[in-house]
Amino acid sequence: LADPRSGAIGAPPRLESSAASGPDLAVALVSTKPDWPRNNAKITVTVKNIGDTPAPKADCRVILRQGHAPRQVIRTIRKTVRALGAGDRYEFTFVVKLGLGIFEAAVTVDRKNRIAEADETNNAAKIMIVGE
Repeated sequence: LADPRSGAIGAPPRLESSAASGPDLAVALVSTKPDWPRNNAKITVTVKNIGDTPAPKADCRVILRQGHAPRQVIRTIRKTVRALGAGDRYEFTFVVKLGLGIFEAAVTVDRKNRIAEADETNNAAKIMIVGE
């Protein structure tokens, strides 16, 4: 999805409140359009506890890879997300230099399912970024 006014590209944030009780980590991922002439893209990851109880700290991993075969991994970023109270969020941003082509950024939080959550299906997101 693209916002023509800002050039932002990303998955629609699915950071609404969960109906079930307990912690529930949800993740969203957005990117700016690569700037010219440097081709730098700013990628922002947001992790929010949309559950009604606190969530302990969790691992978060972002993988940037080529969008087409052989889908080579270009960069991996790992962050520890601090413990989040109900409704609390953690956000981080990083900049990547992209060449020509299509790239995929994929983020996963609590990928080893160490936290018992109300909804385990909202722990991952991915977007495509076009390097020009």
